[in-house]
Amino acid sequence: MQKRGGRVALVALAALAWAGTATAAEIARAGEHRVRLLRSWPENPIFQGRAVPGRVEIWFDYTNRRVIQKVVVTAAEPGGVDTVIKSETLPPGMGAPTPSEEEIAEAMEIVRQDKEIANLISATHAVLDGGFQVFERAGKPCEPGSRCLKIQLDTQDRLGFIRNVVVDLTTQSIVYRSYLPAEEGAGK
Repeated sequence: MQKRGGRVALVALAALAWAGTATAAEIARAGEHRVRLLRSWPENPIFQGRAVPGRVEIWFDYTNRRVIQKVVVTAAEPGGVDTVIKSETLPPGMGAPTPSEEEIAEAMEIVRQDKEIANLISATHAVLDGGFQVFERAGKPCEPGSRCLKIQLDTQDRLGFIRNVVVDLTTQSIVYRSYLPAEEGAGK
C-alpha cells in the first residue's frame, strides 16, 4: 500500500508539473530519477564492420551525479528502434560537459522562484545572464559530481553587476546566494 501511495503522489506531482503548478524541486523530492540529454551530434560509428549512420549523445544523470556518453546507431528502417552500441558512465566530476540551454533555463527559473532573489530582481529590474559552471573541491557545495551553474544578475542595461547566484541542478537549489570567489575556480 505504501508503494502505491508513493506512486500516486508522484503521478499527482507530475500532473501538477504538466499544469505548471509543481516545481522541479518538488518532483525531484518525490523520487524521480532525473537524466537529461545535454547534446547530440551526428557521427558514423563502426558497427558490424562498417560505418553506419548514428550519433553521439552526452547525458547527465542528476540523481547519480554522473556523465553518460553513448554512441547510437540509427535504425535502418523508419519507425525502427535505434541501437546503443556503446555506453560509458564516467565517475563523478569527470567529463563535465558545457551546460545546455535547458540547464541554463532551469537554473534561471530556480533563481527567479527564490523569494529573496525575486524581490531583488524586481527592485533592481535585474536581468539574468550566464550559466557558467562552478567547480569546487570535495566537501564544498559544488564538489565533483555536482552540476553548479553561476547565474549573474546584471542591471537592466547590462552595464552594471548586481551579484552572482550559484544553483546546483543535482539538488535543484541555490547553494550560494551571493557568490564572489577569491580566485576563479577556488570556490567560496
